[in-house]
Amino acid sequence: MNISQAISKRIILLCYEKNITIYELSKRSGVPKTTIKDIISGRTKNPSILSIEKLAIGFSISIGEFWNHEIFTYR
Repeated sequence: MNISQAISKRIILLCYEKNITIYELSKRSGVPKTTIKDIISGRTKNPSILSIEKLAIGFSISIGEFWNHEIFTYR
């Protein structure tokens, strides 16, 4: 799994865990729905750190908490 796929899965997991829709995440984070959908679908191959930081804020977590997940652990 590459980093873009891992980011996509992390966003999907957080939406599920926090019961947040893409629309709600967009409102909370200020990241356009189309950008979030592009990241999740893989159309965006290299999401910006600023977008990831805004999404973390939308999830009410720190950027460190976003990255601190087993999905980003390489074995």
